[in-house]
Amino acid sequence: MINGRIDTVVIPLSRIKMTLLFLGAVLFVVLGLILIIYEPEPTNHSNRYAWIVKPFPRFLAGFVCVVFFGFAAITMLFRLSNKKPGLIINEKGINDNSSALALGFIPWKDIKEVKMVNVNQNKFILVIVQNPIDYLNKTTQWLKLRGLKLNFRYYETPICISANSLQINFDDLYKLLVDNAKQFKNN
Repeated sequence: MINGRIDTVVIPLSRIKMTLLFLGAVLFVVLGLILIIYEPEPTNHSNRYAWIVKPFPRFLAGFVCVVFFGFAAITMLFRLSNKKPGLIINEKGINDNSSALALGFIPWKDIKEVKMVNVNQNKFILVIVQNPIDYLNKTTQWLKLRGLKLNFRYYETPICISANSLQINFDDLYKLLVDNAKQFKNN
């Protein structure tokens, strides 16, 4: 903070983290293709894992892997070519470009609270805003809107930020956002 103003903090996207996520998604696409294509030898179907070798469940699992992780791989590939910083925090607000569901600029005046949530051992930062419906209306992309609506249904905000693709660890990011939110409210 300089002269009562919040310094601008620029957090770039982590190319290493995104490359690892891309490679993991590609690995699951390959696994899905193997499930679709591979025809195992006939076996005794009396054990509890027999459903894995049956054609339809195996095909369905492979198809889901290919579609879901294929989409994730394509998204990561586009994110890797993105030159914009992942997150910019300044005296005006937060400019979020950290994920495929990022909504861009969020002014401090719209932010009611910044809190943390754990989901399956993954931590997310929830930015609770005054007018969540306005943020849902910001996007016209069908798939992105579905993701934002799921966030809103489960967490009462469409804005969830993760450190997974940023060059900062989660705890530092959370502290930075909470401190800046308090600083703004104090001013």
